Amino acid sequence: MGPRARPALLLLMLLQTAVLQGRLLQPSPSGTLVIGVISGIAVFVIILFIGILFIILRKRQTSRGVMGHYVLAERE
Repeated sequence: MGPRARPALLLLMLLQTAVLQGRLLQPSPSGTLVIGVISGIAVFVIILFIGILFIILRKRQTSRGVMGHYVLAERE
């Protein structure tokens, strides 16, 4: 048996043992649930932050336009 065949054989034996025991190498459902909840909260916070930033920038742009109208009205 060559030096490259030994790790492959060990991996094959490990996988066969896991399948025979009825357990595939998967993360626990509770760990997956926690990761999913944290990811969902992170996406929600990012979307909320972008929405608030968009509203603030729109208000600033609107107020700049209003100031321009006041300056034009005074000059006329």
